[in-house]
Amino acid sequence: MSPKAEKFSALLKENNIKVFEVTEAQDELQTTVFRSALEAGGQRLPVVVIIDRSLFVIIRTVIAANCLNDEGARVRVGKRINDLNGAYKIFKYYVRDGSLILDICLPASDNGFEPDIVRVALDLAVRHLAETFPSLMEAVWGKEPADGGQKTEDRGQKTENKG
Repeated sequence: MSPKAEKFSALLKENNIKVFEVTEAQDELQTTVFRSALEAGGQRLPVVVIIDRSLFVIIRTVIAANCLNDEGARVRVGKRINDLNGAYKIFKYYVRDGSLILDICLPASDNGFEPDIVRVALDLAVRHLAETFPSLMEAVWGKEPADGGQKTEDRGQKTENKG
């Protein structure tokens, strides 16, 4: 287990947080995967926190698995996630193998890693998904969003893209 993963495990233990299943990969980066789920729109979405010896901690959430297999769905979702990717600093959406995925990438050295930032990022993701999940799923299923797909405000997390 990497030093960052050890710090995150200690935070979980100190705060009696028992929602993660932990798997250690036997690789050169000492990768540890913490698996859990987030709730959005009444759905439980799988989330993993990937911590290793690299300079990054990845929080990955599968928003919609294996449902973007036709061109129309990919185009609709692509437009929506481009808007979201341009509007938010911390959240990056993409489609891989027909699944819609949300990543949060946190830079963190072994010495400078603050494990509580992972918890804060997860809390932000929950709030963000509470606001965006309905319109994302409307794009996935081919329905017009009630807000026209334009709602991208998230309690100060929105960035201004000028120029």
